[in-house]
Amino acid sequence: MRVALLGTGTMGAGMARNLLSAGHELHAWNRTRERAEPLAADGAVVHDTPAEALGGADVLVTMLADGEAVAAAVDGLSLDGVPWAQMSTVAVAETRALAARALGTFVDAPVLGSKPGAEAGELIVLASGRPDVRARLAPVFDAVGARTIDVGDEPGAGTRMKLVLNHWVIALVEGLAETVLLAEALELEPQAFLDIIDGGPMGPPYAKLKGANMVARSYEPNFSLKLAHKDAGLIAAAAEAAGIDVPLARLVRERMGMAIEAGYGEDDFSATVEAGRP
Repeated sequence: MRVALLGTGTMGAGMARNLLSAGHELHAWNRTRERAEPLAADGAVVHDTPAEALGGADVLVTMLADGEAVAAAVDGLSLDGVPWAQMSTVAVAETRALAARALGTFVDAPVLGSKPGAEAGELIVLASGRPDVRARLAPVFDAVGARTIDVGDEPGAGTRMKLVLNHWVIALVEGLAETVLLAEALELEPQAFLDIIDGGPMGPPYAKLKGANMVARSYEPNFSLKLAHKDAGLIAAAAEAAGIDVPLARLVRERMGMAIEAGYGEDDFSATVEAGRP
């Protein structure tokens, strides 16, 4: 298929290369063109505007930082009849607004995974939307993901599930950060704590992965702290709109904000541990 991809950042670049490897014709656009240019060597056509990328496309994929960026990218585009996989993580209300623009061809399809998963084509796609449109987008999902989960026919269900799953992840990482800080304060090696829980019911693999970052104070960005902070805000807003309180999400967002102010915004979100370090 001829695929228009808007957004070739940390996640989008890996997705782009997997779409090309699967044999699709890729037309890419990014807000900062320099980040899209390396894809030309892999066979992509890089465009200056979203409209140029979309021209003649069989399907549209958006993978941008937030809902505002997605809305700006598709502003003025004619989306009638073009299946649109909106794979960015955005607010629930933003998803509804974007779906209303697409005249029935919108599929809400945020992904689980970070940079390595995007590069390896091992993302999990949370797809919701009309079954016939999802079927037309299946080759895209197969190229970028290891698994596609049917979250239902209603656009927005995928986004809501993504926020639920992200709540679990950010809560886990913040709990891990505070545990590492506690070990340090009690003059223990935090690596010893990680070794004790490794492989047992108390030690999910994600704790080992992110805990290693915290111990080494090395935060190569797989999922940036800045974007995790944004998602924590989306979670809190969705909970409030649903009539429940999620104080943990608000606390995590506050701690992440402190680490961002300390200069770690572009680093991996495991750098939230730095909010508690002198």
